[in-house]
Amino acid sequence: MDDKAKREFDELLAVFRDQSMQILDEMSHDLLALESKGAGTEAVTRLRRGAHTIKGDSACVALDGVTSVAHEIESAFDSVLGGERVIDKPSVDLILTALDAIRGAIGGERVDDLEAGTTAELVEQLCSIQTRATIAEVATASRKATDTESVRHETATSGRSDTPGKQRRDYVRVEAAKVDLLLNLAGEMVIARSIISQVGSELERTESKNELVARFTSASAHMGKMVGELQKAVLKMRMVTIDQVFRRFARPMRELASERGKLIQIDVTGGSTELDRALVDSLYEPLLHLLRNAVDHGIESPAERVAAGKPEIGRITMRAYHEGNQIVVEVWDDGRGIDVIDLKRRAVAGGAIRQHQADLMPEEEATNLIFLEGLSTAKEITRISGRGIGAGAIRGAMEQLRGGVSVKSQTGVGTCFMLRMPLTLAIIRALLFNASGQLFALPLLAVSEIARARLSDFVRLDGMEHYRLRDRFISLVRPGVVLAFDRRKGGSGAALRHEAETCFIIVLATGDKQYGVVADDIAGEQELVIKPLDSHWVQNDALAGASVLGDGRVALIMDSEVIFRKAVKHERGKGNNRQIYAV
Repeated sequence: MDDKAKREFDELLAVFRDQSMQILDEMSHDLLALESKGAGTEAVTRLRRGAHTIKGDSACVALDGVTSVAHEIESAFDSVLGGERVIDKPSVDLILTALDAIRGAIGGERVDDLEAGTTAELVEQLCSIQTRATIAEVATASRKATDTESVRHETATSGRSDTPGKQRRDYVRVEAAKVDLLLNLAGEMVIARSIISQVGSELERTESKNELVARFTSASAHMGKMVGELQKAVLKMRMVTIDQVFRRFARPMRELASERGKLIQIDVTGGSTELDRALVDSLYEPLLHLLRNAVDHGIESPAERVAAGKPEIGRITMRAYHEGNQIVVEVWDDGRGIDVIDLKRRAVAGGAIRQHQADLMPEEEATNLIFLEGLSTAKEITRISGRGIGAGAIRGAMEQLRGGVSVKSQTGVGTCFMLRMPLTLAIIRALLFNASGQLFALPLLAVSEIARARLSDFVRLDGMEHYRLRDRFISLVRPGVVLAFDRRKGGSGAALRHEAETCFIIVLATGDKQYGVVADDIAGEQELVIKPLDSHWVQNDALAGASVLGDGRVALIMDSEVIFRKAVKHERGKGNNRQIYAV
């Protein structure tokens, strides 16, 4: 095989791997759905078609072992459709093992075939699925699955890449990097559009009315509309359905429940809800923590559930939906709920709060104590939960996505975690403001209100500036101080300019904290295209990125969570005496 032929064959193998890995994931998802809902004809047909596709494609690239195993899987589903076999738990385990073997062989950087011994063993085991079933039994299972589907608004297969009676859509596989490049170019066009629009406004003010200016203004407006539509279209290309992350949990949670001696059913609604593909992988870990905790110590054992008057099978629901320019993901279980009294006791014992604070704390607020690092509601430590890391890690992960997490729980009834995040990480709606001569931006989702204040209203508590906002004091952050923008270059550290007597307080709510950012003035709201900062020149994790405005100015986008932590660290590091000044 010459170099050209080898290169073409390697490209063919790469296409085979990508397509087959997607098919394997879909087959695993459908197989687990079959186990819990019964042998629905459509699902079995999809499984047979998936095995047939892998069989044919693997034969084309000379992977004989994969071809043989895929053929036996296809034959098994042929028998199910013919009423000769049924899918039970041992069958599911065996077919999942076979799918894993194929995935392990072809899923690496190099596409390999199954070893001869592994192939022979899998083929023999797959041929041994000989459980007989009558046509009536299969029909009954099929009707049961149909009835189950009809009472649900949406299911885990909502939004499905082939339902009979619906027109199939054609797809073109494009590298993600190419879509990202297209989005970057669209962002540059948005900036250029803003500049042209500003030039047009200046022409109208300075030049007398004439046909050329009118034509320029009209063309500028038309171009602005087209660029906006282009940007929306590119963003749409980056969107994927959240079902791609939801379906990855069915099998590991099934295995975990079996290991812990529990029975669970996972329901999914809103699987067709779309979000930025960059969020999909980042969302996996937080959801994995939530589901593990729900299965491990949220859902009771079958005996405990029966004693409490509940069904033996615990129910976990994952739901996704759009709310404004956010995506909301809920994870709900009908388990034992969070014991708020025990949670308060643990928080006091750990020194997080004092006893009198615990006594006065409302139940809804106390539930959020679960997010404190090191605090856990688990009665025992297992290999996957109980160390007080999960909930805090979830909050940290969501804050990195410029989102948040909240929890509601009722003892004996269940717990619901709600994750919120923006639809895309590429564009944000931001509040622009000036501080220490620099233009900054904050995600609008984090801003709760803006207050006008005088410097004489500030007090110093425990080394940090505070401002009294109605009935409580909030800590203040000065971006110029924390980021060292208000110091002379190479000077002795004196402020660049005299501080004005009045300012604005941008009140932010991140997690369970509320604080204020001191601004010289407010520049307004704007949709910004986020550009990454060159880490070689900007070594500050308090800045999430930057954006170029239409007039050429650069706005630095602050990370609303990190900037507060850096402010606290800055104040504590100064080593000043801690004093409390009266109002």
